[in-house]
Amino acid sequence: MPELPEVETFSRYFALHALGQRIERVEVRDERILTQRRDAFVRALRGRSFEAVRRHGKHLFASTEKRWLHLHFGMSGDLSYYEQGDDPRFARVIFAFDNGAKLAFEDMRLFGLAEVLDSPDAFIASAKLGPDPLDPKFTFPRFNALLEKRKGAIKSLLMTQEILAGMGNLYVDETLYATSIHPTRAVHKLRDSERKSIFTSMRKILRQAIARHAKGKDLPPTALMHHREEGERCPMCGGSIQRSVVFGRTTYFCARHQR
Repeated sequence: MPELPEVETFSRYFALHALGQRIERVEVRDERILTQRRDAFVRALRGRSFEAVRRHGKHLFASTEKRWLHLHFGMSGDLSYYEQGDDPRFARVIFAFDNGAKLAFEDMRLFGLAEVLDSPDAFIASAKLGPDPLDPKFTFPRFNALLEKRKGAIKSLLMTQEILAGMGNLYVDETLYATSIHPTRAVHKLRDSERKSIFTSMRKILRQAIARHAKGKDLPPTALMHHREEGERCPMCGGSIQRSVVFGRTTYFCARHQR
C-alpha cells in the first residue's frame, strides 16, 4: 500500500512530468475511481494546465487554476507518464496533454480515488486529517501534544490518520523497531526520551525512504523491511522476529529488544 514516502515520490514524479502541461482531454476508463460525475470531472480539467502540486499524508493535490485534482492511491495506485506505446492495463484515468504525452492514474484494486476539489485545505479539514510528519511546522512539541491524554497502543495511534496523516503499517513498524519500542506499548507509559526517539526516528526513516525513491529494499540492511518474516533473526540484537496483529494489521517486531 502506498504510504507517505511512496506518495511523496508520486508527487515529485507528477511535478517533473505534468506541471505546465495543458490537458487536451481527460479519459475516464473506469468511473468507479471517481467520487463525482464523469462529466463534471472532465469539464473541470479539460483545457487547463497543472500549475502546482502538493502532498498531505497519503493525499496528492495538483492545482489547475482555481480547482485542484485530488488523488488518493488506495492499496495499488500508481502514476505512469509515457509518450508512446499502449496505455497501462489498469489505467483508470488518463490525462492526455497537448504535446502528445499522457499521464495515467493506475489502480488495479480500485481502492483509490480521483476527484476535483475547490481547496486542499478544506478537504484536509473536512477529512479531519492530522498533521503531516514531514511538515516543517510539525515540531516535537506538536507531536508530543498529540500523545497527551491518550492510552491506546502506540502503533494504533501512529496509524490513525486523524492523529497523524501519512504513516502506514510498514513505516510504523519500522519506526518502532528502530526505537526498540513494542507496538502494543501504551502511549501514556512512554518516557519523554522514548517519545523524542519516535519523533526523530520516524522523520529520519521517512526521509531515507524518499531519498531511495520509496524502495524499502534499498533501506539499510538492518532495517526491519528486510526481515519481515516470523522467526527470522533480528540483525540488531540477534533476537527473533515475531508476527502479531495490532490495529487490525499484520505487525512484525523483535521479541528481544522491543519492549
